Amino acid sequence: MSGVLSLFGIGRADDRHSNPDISVEIFDTVIARISHAVSVSNREEGGKFVGKISQNRNQIKIRVETYIDSGPRVNNSVGHLMPDGEYQEAMFRVLEKFDQDIHYLGSWHTHHCNGLAELSQGDIRGYTETVNSRQYDLDYFFALLITDLYGAELRKRYYLFVRSQEYKEIPDYAVHIIKGASPLEQILKSAEEAAFSHRRSQANFYRGASEHRPQMEVAADFMQKIRSEDRGWILNSFPTAQTLEAKKDGSIYWRWLIPLDDGELKVRYQYPSYSSSKPAHLEIIYDSEEVISKNILLNSSRFEQIDKYLALAMEKAKSIALRNTK
Repeated sequence: MSGVLSLFGIGRADDRHSNPDISVEIFDTVIARISHAVSVSNREEGGKFVGKISQNRNQIKIRVETYIDSGPRVNNSVGHLMPDGEYQEAMFRVLEKFDQDIHYLGSWHTHHCNGLAELSQGDIRGYTETVNSRQYDLDYFFALLITDLYGAELRKRYYLFVRSQEYKEIPDYAVHIIKGASPLEQILKSAEEAAFSHRRSQANFYRGASEHRPQMEVAADFMQKIRSEDRGWILNSFPTAQTLEAKKDGSIYWRWLIPLDDGELKVRYQYPSYSSSKPAHLEIIYDSEEVISKNILLNSSRFEQIDKYLALAMEKAKSIALRNTK
C-alpha cells in the first residue's frame, strides 16, 4: 500500500505538518456497531478502523467506513485489551481483495468498564509505537476512546497520533457522524458476531466449571462491580470528579476538589493496582498539608467510610485555617 500512498502524497515525511487541520467523518453504521459491542460487554472492547484518508497541504480528511473487531482469541479484561492480531491481519487482507483503496486508519477501544476517562499510558505508548513503525503506511493514526455508555449514548474522545510528533486530542466539532455504510460492513459485522459467539461459549465453559475459572477473571469482575458502584456514588456527590491513571503503577484513581470558606480540599481515592483483596487508599490535602491518609476497605460500607473521613478533613481544615490566621 505504501507505493499507492506516495502517489497521492499521503504518508510521506515531507508532507507532515506540526499543526494539521483535521476533519474526520465516521459512518453511522460504525457507531451503531460499536454501541452494540460496548453494550453487551463488561470488558474493554475495540477494533481496527478501516477507510480512506486524503491530504491537501495541512488539511487532512479521514473517513472511517468500518472496522475489524478484536477477534475470537482476544485477551481482554476490565483493565486491558490485547486483540487477536493474526485474525485482524487476515481479515484486512481479505478486505483488500474487494477494495484496494482502503487503509488501516487507527483504532477504537473502550474504558466504559473501568471508569478511566482518558487514554492510559499503555494506550499512548502503543499508539505512538504503531504510528512510528516502519510497517505502518500512514503518518497519522486516528484513535477513538469510549469513556462511558449512558443508555444508548456513547461518551467519546478523539485523538490523532502523528509520526515523530506529539499526539493531540481532536475537538468534537472536527468529527462528524454521517450516514453511510461500507459494502464491506456486512462481512465484518457477521465476523464480529461469530467472534462474540465463540467468546461467549468460552465464558460459559468457565461459568460451568467455576473451580477452573481463572482467578484474575474473578478479581476483574469484582473490581468492575466496585468501580461501577463508585462511579455512580462519586459523580452524584461530586459531579466534577475525574478518573485518572497513576503514572507510577498504572492504577486508577478518582480526583476531586471540595471548596471551603478558606481554600479547598483536594481528594484522591485510589484503587489497588493488582489485587482486589487489597483496600483502596483515600488521601485528602488541605493547604499543602495531608489531613487524611486512610485505607478504604472495598466493601458495602466504603461510602460511609469516605463520608466520615471527608467530614473529619473539613474539621481539620477549619483548625488549620484558624491556626494560620493567628
